[in-house]
Amino acid sequence: MIYRTPEISDDVRKYLQSENYQSKSVLEFYSGFQDSFVWLHPFLKVKEGCAGQIRFETGNWPDKIAIGTYCEKISWNEVIRLTDMRDIKSLDVSLAFYHRASRFAERKEYAKFKQLIEKERVDIIPPQVDKLPEIDENRLLKKLQSLGYNSVFIYSDIQSKGQLTSIEEILSDRNGLPFHVRMETPDSQILVVQDFDQRFTCLLSNKTLLLDMVESLDLEGFFCDQDTPQSWSYYNIPDTEKMDWDEDMKATN
Repeated sequence: MIYRTPEISDDVRKYLQSENYQSKSVLEFYSGFQDSFVWLHPFLKVKEGCAGQIRFETGNWPDKIAIGTYCEKISWNEVIRLTDMRDIKSLDVSLAFYHRASRFAERKEYAKFKQLIEKERVDIIPPQVDKLPEIDENRLLKKLQSLGYNSVFIYSDIQSKGQLTSIEEILSDRNGLPFHVRMETPDSQILVVQDFDQRFTCLLSNKTLLLDMVESLDLEGFFCDQDTPQSWSYYNIPDTEKMDWDEDMKATN
């Protein structure tokens, strides 16, 4: 599903020229590419009858083969429908707060989100943070193969272009790609960027190629405009609706 490009708030817009790369326009920061698609990482749902086959625990996360076998995807659109949350911006802000990537959340919106994932719904797993979604990793790699690529450069957010790696080698690795990965085709026509604390991945290329990838892989997200930064979802929360980590911890306990 392709959403309309979110309108960024005035609070975000005034930081577009800051030194923080996550506040800069994606297309400005990666200026060698014409277009970018923000791919929203899917929620996961353990398939019926498979709860005893897979466990999601910090430090003991299942590998991509297990996730692909025992889980199915839930879209952000479906989560918004189930929770009656306002839009993808409020859902992303709630996710950032839940993962402690943001200090504040909007109380009513966060309550809707938290009820879904914690009240009798232990089978729903929030989107993967810091990594490509394991459930889609091999599908993305096979799509690159179908486009004629046999190898890609793999590197991190703190490295320059890394070593050329066989796609078949990555497909066979059960642990998947590393955290905060950059994956770039040898001809520099496609760049995949997953950053620290983010619930989404930026795909960069030309519009025609991105549309083909999004449609064939059934990805959910939106295309960036010239101003869209990685902080696209943030907005000023009124003080009367603002909650912090302490309030969340007290409610949990």
